[in-house]
Amino acid sequence: MGDKDAHRNRIFQLYRGIPTLNLNIDPSWISSSLLFVIGALLIASTVLVLLLIEGKRARLQIKTTLEACVTRHKAILQEHRDELGAVEQQHLEKLAATERHHHYEMETLRGILSIADQDRDEALRAASRAQEQCRLMQNRIDQLNVMMDSWATGTDETALAVRHALRAERTIAVS
Repeated sequence: MGDKDAHRNRIFQLYRGIPTLNLNIDPSWISSSLLFVIGALLIASTVLVLLLIEGKRARLQIKTTLEACVTRHKAILQEHRDELGAVEQQHLEKLAATERHHHYEMETLRGILSIADQDRDEALRAASRAQEQCRLMQNRIDQLNVMMDSWATGTDETALAVRHALRAERTIAVS
C-alpha cells in the first residue's frame, strides 16, 4: 500500500493549486442519460430513414409526372406537326389549283391574242390593199386628167390615142 500512497501523493503534488472536481455522479443518472441519448439518436435515425423513404417516393412521383408531361408534350408536338402538314397540304392544293386556273387563263389569253394578231394582220393587209387601190385610183385619175387635158387641146389623132389608152386600161382592169 505504500506504493499507492506515494503515487497518490506525487499526483496530488503535481495538481496542487488546481481545484479538483468532485466526480460523485450517480450511476443510474449516467445510464438514464445514455438511454436518453440512445433514444434521441434512434428517433433521429428513424426520422432520417423516413425522410429518405419519403424523398425516394417523391422522386419517383416527380419522375412519373415528368415522364407523363414529356409524353403529353410529345403527343401535342406530333399533333401540331400533323395539323401543320394538313394545312401545308391544303395550301399546296390551293396553290396548284390557282396555278392550273392561271395556266388556263393564260392559254385563253394567248388564244385571244393570236386571234387579235390575225385580225390585226388581216386588217393591216386590207388597209395596205386599200391604200394600194387608192394609189392606183389616184394614178388612174391623174392619167385620165392628163388624157382629158390632151384630148381637150389636141386633134382627132389625140382623141383616138386617148380612146385606145382607155380601152387598154379597161381590159387590164377587167382581167
